[in-house]
Amino acid sequence: MSIDNKLLEQIISNKIKIDELIIQNRNFHVMSSELNYSEVPVNKPTTRGGVYFSDTKAFKAKVVVQDKSLSSILPGLMLGPNSEFAKINLVTHNFPALVFANLTNYVQKSTGFELNLTIIEASTK
Repeated sequence: MSIDNKLLEQIISNKIKIDELIIQNRNFHVMSSELNYSEVPVNKPTTRGGVYFSDTKAFKAKVVVQDKSLSSILPGLMLGPNSEFAKINLVTHNFPALVFANLTNYVQKSTGFELNLTIIEASTK
């Protein structure tokens, strides 16, 4: 699967929200979500350090999850302590799309966990 830029632009322009995350076959309810995109400082699509792929445009998601059980699996999802990123399914109940992302970082706050994700795959269902 690849990234369908037009689909993601449609999701962003229609302000479609992420309703839940599926991580390691577990569902986590999303309290709030925000999707956007930014230009990446590369001239052409490239593999960065042989570890991950970077296109000229990056689609990002920021989600807040209150489920405290997420704390035990978050460290195992990111590059750094692991040799590769885990694939996270971003579920939208009101829009027919399959969207997957990698966790780039997270912050634990009093309201829950704020996760920053980079979208790696997107297609229509």
